[in-house]
Amino acid sequence: MLSIAIPEQQAQAALAAGLLACPGCSGPLSPWGYARLREVRMEAGVRQLTPARARCRCCKVTHVLAPAWLVPRRRDSAQVIGQALWLAACGYGHRRIARHLDRPASTVRGWLRTARTSAEDLRGCATRWSVSLDCEHGAVIPAACGLGDALEAIMLAVRAWVLRFGQDTLGPWERAVWLTGGLLYGCSPLPP
Repeated sequence: MLSIAIPEQQAQAALAAGLLACPGCSGPLSPWGYARLREVRMEAGVRQLTPARARCRCCKVTHVLAPAWLVPRRRDSAQVIGQALWLAACGYGHRRIARHLDRPASTVRGWLRTARTSAEDLRGCATRWSVSLDCEHGAVIPAACGLGDALEAIMLAVRAWVLRFGQDTLGPWERAVWLTGGLLYGCSPLPP
């Protein structure tokens, strides 16, 4: 899944013009139909989405073009999952977070388990982005847990992005999904 940080209409136009590049080989992407219909739980309500597919002209690999608010392999939006991670870093348990967000406890527990498992990779990815965008951002205060350190690094990277390029239409958790390649997994495109 290729996370797109521009509005859907701009992404469609860029795809049609061959301006989007394959994350694997940097070849031009071309339209390749649509992925299946997805229902994504937002903070309030459900949003339906049928993401576009693209195929690389060079390596022939297909990609799903997903908006940045869509976390790969998750049914909830970046804002909802980001809130859960933040509350967990503040010391709240998964049941309390689940009640607060009106989500099943098992779902929240899964997010937290995945994020804690990949916290070091997330921190490393976000730190690379942060340093590449703002090499003078100052000292980072360590948190009491790995997840807290990862979230601190992610928010510093988001801040560095905004300082470098200005405020855009993405919220902080959406930008975090785009920078980290998914918010929970720690796999990201390389910094520019």
